[in-house]
This record gives sequence, C-alpha cells and structure tokens, in this order.
Amino acid sequence: MAKKNYSVELCKTLEQQTQDPQLLIRHRPVRYETGTVLPIDITGVYPAIHGKAELTIDKFLGGGFAGQVYRCKLTGLDLPENTFIPGLETGKRYAVKIVIPPNAFSRWFRNTTYWLAFQGPFSSQVNYGACRAGLLWQKLVRRAGLVKFGRETAVKDAYASFWDANLNAYGEITEWVEGRMWKLEADRDISTRNDWKHVDVENTESLEYVEKRRFMNDMVELMHEMGAPEFARQYEWSTMKSQPNCMKRTDTDDGGLCAIDFRAGLALLPWLPMSPGDFKLIINGLKRGALVQFDRCDLSKMEAYVAAHPDVFSDVQPMIDELKVQDRAYRRSLPDFTHHGLRPFFDKSLKMDIIAGLVEGYLADDLIDAEFAEKLRRGGLRFAAFYHIGGIPILGKMIRQRWGSRAFRKHMLGIFTKPAYFKTALKARAAHDLTEWHRAGRTDETRTRKLADKPGLFFVEKFTIGRLPIGLHRFCIRPLIAWDGIVAFFKFIYLFAKDEAFREKWFLDQVAEGEKDGMLTKEEHDHIVSIIKEPYIVKYLKSMAVHFCTIPVTQIVSVITGAIVAGIILSKGGTKTDASLAFAGIIALFQVTPISPGSLCRGFYVVYLMIRERNWRDYLVAAPLSFVKYIGYLAFPLQMTTTYPHLARFLVSRRATAFVHIIPVFGEHGALLEHWVFDLFFNVPQIMGRHIRGILTTWMLLGIAVLGPLLAFAETSKGIVGLSIALVAVFLCPRLVFYPILSRKKQD
Repeated sequence: MAKKNYSVELCKTLEQQTQDPQLLIRHRPVRYETGTVLPIDITGVYPAIHGKAELTIDKFLGGGFAGQVYRCKLTGLDLPENTFIPGLETGKRYAVKIVIPPNAFSRWFRNTTYWLAFQGPFSSQVNYGACRAGLLWQKLVRRAGLVKFGRETAVKDAYASFWDANLNAYGEITEWVEGRMWKLEADRDISTRNDWKHVDVENTESLEYVEKRRFMNDMVELMHEMGAPEFARQYEWSTMKSQPNCMKRTDTDDGGLCAIDFRAGLALLPWLPMSPGDFKLIINGLKRGALVQFDRCDLSKMEAYVAAHPDVFSDVQPMIDELKVQDRAYRRSLPDFTHHGLRPFFDKSLKMDIIAGLVEGYLADDLIDAEFAEKLRRGGLRFAAFYHIGGIPILGKMIRQRWGSRAFRKHMLGIFTKPAYFKTALKARAAHDLTEWHRAGRTDETRTRKLADKPGLFFVEKFTIGRLPIGLHRFCIRPLIAWDGIVAFFKFIYLFAKDEAFREKWFLDQVAEGEKDGMLTKEEHDHIVSIIKEPYIVKYLKSMAVHFCTIPVTQIVSVITGAIVAGIILSKGGTKTDASLAFAGIIALFQVTPISPGSLCRGFYVVYLMIRERNWRDYLVAAPLSFVKYIGYLAFPLQMTTTYPHLARFLVSRRATAFVHIIPVFGEHGALLEHWVFDLFFNVPQIMGRHIRGILTTWMLLGIAVLGPLLAFAETSKGIVGLSIALVAVFLCPRLVFYPILSRKKQD
C-alpha cells in the first residue's frame, strides 16, 4: 500500500523518465496518480454503443488480485449522434476498475493460479469476451434484484468497458456507491444472531450483522437460481473475506445493502483452498463436475430464470444474445483441459480459437510484437515451442521476449553495444522502480531524486539493502530516522501527559475519524463531543498518557535482559552463535508472555489510582485487564461500557480493528475477522459481566468441592495452611469480596 504522504508530482516526473523517446522498450506504469486524465474508447454495457470518454482520476482506492480501483470523474463523453448510455453523465463520479493488480506479487500469484486452472493468461485482463461477459452478468443480476430484493439498487450498476493501452488491461466503468461496510455493534446477547435466518431483527442488537448475513445469503441463492454458482463465491459468508463485497448504502432513501463486486481475483483450485469456506465450495464444485472454479455459468439456466420473470426482463434479450456470443468466445480462448479435455487435438476450430486467445495474452504481456503474433496465430511447431518455453522457470519469459519481439531484441542489443543507450535504459529502469519505492515509503523525496540521478547507486542499493523490509531498509539508509521516530514518540507522550488541550484535540480527531469511517453516527459523534469535559473522560485521557508511556518498556527491558544474558554467555566462554540465539530467544519470549514489564507498569498504575481515589468499583474491570499484555490497552474502554456505551464501543472497535487490519486478506476492513475480534474484546466481556455472579459462585463451589476433601486428608500443617490460602484467595475471595464490591451501587 502506498505511503499517504508521498510526492505525487515526483512520481509523475519519474514516470515521464521511463517514457524516454530514445528507448525502443518503455516501462509501463504500475498504476495512475490523482489528477491523471485518461482518454479512452468505451463500449456501453447495455446498449453496446461505442464512443469516446475522458476520465480524470480523483482517488486511487487500492488494489487486490482482481485489479486496481479508482474513483474517477467523467470529464468528457463523445457518443454517436442521438445515442446515449444510461447512467453515464459528464461531471459525475464513477468507480473504475482496471483488471491488473498494482502489486507485482499479486500479479504473479493471480496469474499463476489462473494458469494452473486454465493454462492461459488471466482472461478478464486480456480477453474482450471475458471482460464483456462479466459486465453483462452484473447487469442481469442487477435486474434480478427487482425479483429478489424488490429494488435494483441492491446491485451496483455497470455502464461501460474499455481497453487501457497504458496498462495493457481491460477496465470497467461502474456506479459509484456512497456507503460503508458495517457498524461494529454492541450486543449483550450475541447468541441471538446465530439464528440469523429466523430471528426478529427487533430482538437482536446485531441488526446490521444479521441484515448483511441475510443479504449475502440471498445473493448466493440468487446466483444459483440464475445459473451462476461460481459468481456466488463472491458472497459466500464462510470464506471470511467476502463481507466487504457488499456495502450499506448512504446515497439512497432505503439505505439498503448493495453488492459491489463481481470480479473474482483468484481461481479456486481443488488442492489450494484459501479460506474455510473454500472446502465446501470445492466439494460442491466437484459434485457439479467442476474441478477448478472461477466464473463459469450455466446460460440455459439463466435463460430459464429470465423466462420465468418476463415482466422484469422484457427488454434484456440483446444483452442475453451478446452474453452468449462473448461467453462462448471467452471459454474457447483458453486450453482449459478440465473442460475441453482432448478436444483441441481433434477440433481444429477450437484449437485455432485457443491459439488466438493465448496470442492475445502474449501481446498484453509484452512478450511478442504484432508481426510475431501473426506467425503464432497460424499454429504449428512455432506456436507449440513458444507455448512450452513458457513453462521454464525464470528463463521462460526472457527467452520468449527475445524471440517474439524485434523491438526487444534491438533494445537488448543497444544496451550491450551503445553506452549512451545503456545509460538511458538504466536511468529509465531506475526511475520505474523508484516510483514504487517512493510510494511505499522506502525512500523519501530527497533520496528518491538522488537515486534517480545516480541509477548505478540505485541498483547497488536495490540488490543489497533494498531486499530488506521497508523499515530496516530505511534504518540502514538513515539511522537517524529511528532517532527521529523515538523523539517524535516521546514528544507526543510529553504533550499528551502535560497539555489538556492537546489530549482533547487528539481525542476529538479520533472521534471525527470514527464518524467518517462509519463507526459512529452523527448523533453518537455529537454526544461524545458533548461529554469530553466530564471527569471520567478527563481521567481516561490522562490514563491514556501513562498507557502510551508503557509501550516501549517491554522492548527496552527485553533488549537489556537479552544483552546481559548474551554477555554472561560470552564471559563464560560461549560462542557468539550461542549468545545471539539466547539474545533472540529472550526478545521473542518477552513478546509472547501474557504479562510483561510494560503491562505490569500499566496495571500498577491503575491500582495506584484505585488506592489514591479510594474508588474500587470504577476500576474493577480496568485493573485486572491492565496487567495483561496487548489486551490491557482496551482496559479503560471496556470499563466505560455501562456508563458510555457509544464511546466504549467506538474505542474498542477502533483499537481492535486497527490490530486485525495488519493481517493480509482476512484482516480487510469490513471482513468477518474484524467483527470476531470486536466481539472477543467487547461483546464477550459484556456478556460475562452480566453472568459474573453465576460464574463466581460456580467457581467458589468448584474450589470447595476440589480442595475441601484435600484439606480433610492433609497430613501436615503446612499442607493445610497452603490449601486453605489457595481456597480462600483463589476460590472464595472472588465471590465473597470481589463481587459485592463490583455490584454495589454508586453513591451520589
């Protein structure tokens, strides 16, 4: 993901350097920057009108395996006279997806899994039929929303397709949906939502959770009814990563949910399940005779569904006709041995269609030029050799490029025979790679410019410390970065502890971001802002300063302890290897222990507050949790649950989700894991608090039942005393002392 404060202008300058007109081969951009203007030829989804458009990039929204997504403004539209594409209007915002990942690893992994499944290039990126078929299906499913949900707004609209000649990939213009994922809801009885199919939404506090699960289940049912079971994978709840594919709309009066994603990124291979739900999908696919799964559909079943609802689909026959043509062309463009079997060896027409589809992919991947493409389209030994060379690891692509592209051969000859050309090519490649380094935060603006001017120095760095993770790379380049970070951290803690206005501003900024992210409603935001001066909130913010101070304690103690142990080992004649292993082991041990020096400091601070204020009840939740590593940072938000439920929910959800977002794929904002973590840290403690009396009573009786007989048979006075202390301290005190203090009412 790009660093937020990188220089857009510098990236544009670097990309211009990669397009030096002297070069025979130029580096394609990885993605676009804000403000980039894209003139494109478009084809409407329905009707399929050809025209020209101009898109201006408003914001890069990110990218995954399926492609890269932008928010764009349509700043130009030129269609044939007396024609129009419904939904396209100059000046409006649209979502634009270009079907090529911006990340090199994502591209490689996506293309590899797809090749293993279908033995060809990723079709949605390079094949016109695949691009059109996906959009036509989306349009038909949107219309079917009238049948299933009573509204078309349940599915995002699709307007046009286009070919992006810069990125060599097809793209699509779709509706821009204003909305949010879901609220992380405080629920005092999460068990009610387990019966999500039948529970009355008035009887559950997880309203949005239940509504989303029902909606996604309905989407899966709709896809199966229409003959698109592999599209349904995008909305299968059990995959744990499908939840972000639908949003709660804020741009319609009904505020309903909307399905927003119909482009799968990864093929599902039977030997490579990538989520819990994939096991079920693989088994169901095998029952249908589908060894691999991606987006194959049953068009006859779709036509039967359309025929069953003539009032809704009265005008869609042109779409169905085109879908039949494009889907057939798409399927016949791939070897796809799991479906075609040995037919290509006997069906000349199918073989030539497959060859044409593969050549289309080779052109998009810049492996061949137009002249060589014509030779490959004839088939024969040349094509067979070219196809199989691609199976050679690493060298396969290099051999193909040198064989299939005359410009590439001349480019390589110029590099080896012309010093000036070599220097230009070197500088262009450095500029291309530095663009991504700068976006990712590996290099700041000053160093990026320096390396761009000295490409030799860049390549030395790239193949040495440039292989390190970003943080270590930056530290090696400029050790003072670490010192600057430490200074900034302690400056923040100092201001947070000393300056009340600084604390309040930090807190209000957090609340404002929470409203922006949909974690808080406007009413909840206003209520929290109105109570910022209340004593408990002031106390909470002061305690946060202490909690911030405890963050580096564990790391400092672990490093000192590790160094001492390593020193002792060396002083006793141990090897450097033994000392290094001991040092690393101690560092690792401090990270996994449930209680650490930092958490002890945090816990004793809370105990100090309890003693100083002679106030036990207001800290009885925060006190024990503060001693626990990691979880202790949620101690005070959980303590607020009964007094400030909106604030508590927000604080816990913000911290829990910030942690879970570190996890690739499954930690995505809006995914199921996010909700599970919120439940674990917020809803489960609430539920346990309501049943604390029964839990503590059961615990006390268990202790009496277990230790009582042992006391009777103890043979020594030490044994009797030890067992008695254990019984009282561990089993009796929580029920007889802790619970009465916890449950007593506050005095005015």
